[in-house]
Order: sequence, then C-alpha cells, then structure tokens
Amino acid sequence: MQSLQGSILVVDDNAVIRQILKLALEQNHHHVTMATDGQEAIELMEKHYFDLILLDIMMPKMNGFQVLEHIAKVPELAQIPVIVISADGQIDNAIRCIQLGAEDYLVKPPNQTLLRTRVNASLRKKFLHDQEQAHQAEMERMYEAVKDANQAKTEFIAMAAHELRNPLSQIATTNALFSRVGELNPAQTQLLEKVNFSLERMKALIVDLDDISRLETGNMRVALQPLNLVELIYKTADSLQQDVISRSHSLTLNVPSDMPLVCADRERMIQVLTNLMGNALKYTPNGGQITVTAVHQKHAKAVHVTIRDTGLGIQADEQRQIFTKFFRSGDTDVRARPGTGLGLYITKSLVEMQNGRIWFDSKYGQGTQFHFTLQLASEATKTELDSDTAVSG
Repeated sequence: MQSLQGSILVVDDNAVIRQILKLALEQNHHHVTMATDGQEAIELMEKHYFDLILLDIMMPKMNGFQVLEHIAKVPELAQIPVIVISADGQIDNAIRCIQLGAEDYLVKPPNQTLLRTRVNASLRKKFLHDQEQAHQAEMERMYEAVKDANQAKTEFIAMAAHELRNPLSQIATTNALFSRVGELNPAQTQLLEKVNFSLERMKALIVDLDDISRLETGNMRVALQPLNLVELIYKTADSLQQDVISRSHSLTLNVPSDMPLVCADRERMIQVLTNLMGNALKYTPNGGQITVTAVHQKHAKAVHVTIRDTGLGIQADEQRQIFTKFFRSGDTDVRARPGTGLGLYITKSLVEMQNGRIWFDSKYGQGTQFHFTLQLASEATKTELDSDTAVSG
C-alpha cells in the first residue's frame, strides 16, 4: 500500500522516544512536530494543523488521558486521529484510551513496520474524511447557489407577470375601441382577430407565470369544500364548445348525475379541467374523439376522472418529463401547437394540493388518457356547506 504523507504531532516526555519516532516518520516523508508534554501539545494544536497525533500517556503537567479529554471537547481537534504509544501495556489503559477517542494503541517501543502501517491507515482514514467533508461543503455551497438562483428566477417570474398585466390590459382596451370608430374592412378585422388571439395567449401565459411564482414561494392557497364535480365538468365542456366545433371534434361526457360531492377548490378545479380538456382538444387532430368519464370509487371514497383523446400521444422517452416545468415535446406536430410547458406542472401541483392524485397513460400516435382522483367530501362538511359550494345550473 502506498505511504501517505502528513503533518504529525509527536507528544512524549522521553527525548529518546521522540527522536526514534521522528526519524521513523521522516523516513516516510512525514512532517514532524514534537511536544514534551500535554500542555505544550494543546498549545501547538491551537496554532497549527495536524493530520495525526502520536500521544504518550504518562507525562508531567498534563497526561495523555487529559489530552484526549480536551481533544474530544473541541470539534476541530476531535477530527484528528490519535495513536497512543505508551510503555504501559495494561489492557485497561488501552480500553480507556479507545473510549476517550483514540484511534489506536501501541506499546513502546513500537515495531517500525507496525508503526508505519498504523500511521498510514490512520492518515488514509483522515484524508478520506477530509475529502468527504470538503465534498459535503462544496455540495452545500452549490445547493445554496442553486437555491439563490431559483429564488431570483421566481422573483423575476412574479415581477414579469405583474409588469405585463398593465400594458396587455391597455392593448386589449385599445383593440376593443377599434370596433367603435367605424366599420372595419375584412383585412382589418382579420388583423384584429390575430391580435386578440395573441392577447389571449399572453393572458394565459401570465396566469401560468403567476401560478408558478405562487407555487414556488408557497403562496398558492386552495379552499377545500364540498364541490359538485359533475356540474363543473359540464360547465367546462360548455366553455370549450367553440374549440370542439371549430376542430370538428366529438366530445362525449360519461358522467353520472348522481355522483357524490368531492372535497376540492372550485376555481382550481376549473383550472385543472380546462387545462386537461383543452390539451385533449389542442393535441388531437381535427375530427378526433375526446371522452370524459367520471366514476365513483366507493372502496377508495373518491371520484376518478379520465380525459381520453385520440390525439398525437406522448413519445415513450418523454413521458417521465411530462409534468416538469417548461417541458415541451420535441415532436414537430406538438411544437406546432402553442404552449408554454407550464400547464401540466401546475395541474399536477393543484390536484395534489387538493389531496388528489394525477397520472396518465399514452401511446404515441394513438392518444392519451389523463386520470385524476379526488377524495369525497365528508358527510359532516357536506351537510354544513352543501348549499354554498354546489355549482349552480
């Protein structure tokens, strides 16, 4: 085994033993410092860094046991391995030294080969510990740097979302006024429609950015209360009818009218349903089939909702990333459709914040099924808040 080189403190009141140890250690290219008693050793430890200490037991002023006790109380010194080298071969003293933190115990005069082996083993252990500590410190530094970067990013996103609202509102207002100044020709109408479409996309992006900021800062709140999910599904589907018609899709709702209430946040569930059903419409080629199914799972005391489409599907190697922030598929057909890569991350976060679970299964080129479950509202809460939380017709 290759010998390691270190800075070693030899503590012994016997000048001959000190010299023997010094010569033996320097033959292996160690840097050696010597102390004649325990008190001098501690003073040297406070001023210099050592990789290893060779310590005698019976010394004036401060014996080896006291030195070990002192070392154990100082975290910086406690990391230094100590090999006790003593003329006292009693097993009780050896045990006591080990209990006080000594790494090893040798009897004077130590065998040179044994001394070299024990010193090398202790140094190797110390150096490995130092490397681990340095690695841990570097990981902590990197973690803090990443955390600071994420905080700065979150603050920027929040600021950007806030700052974009006013100019977009002004553009929307100005755009609306054009229809009042006189009749527009077809080309002008077409241009305004494009502007309005872009405004809607920007508004949706601002909402997503605002939600991301709230999620990352822990400021997203949900008000859980009994909710009529059936009526909410129908209302969401009705709001998307224009997209269904324009794309010649077929939208089928298999949702029993007697479904029990779930425990959820109404506004957030509108967001979840709009995102999942809207994605199904967007990523299904014209003339596709979208089916929304809701099932009461009595054994699980939950409602299971499935949104199935006959759309583009998700490539197998991309499926693990589908709920990550800003992920956009590399598929050219998918990228041809507008999107930020934030919707599914937000949707998953919102479902889980409402004590639900969300997952999917997909076959590329054949379609995707998104599933989520929500817990049923408790009977006590249902009775108390039913009239306030049910969605009106």
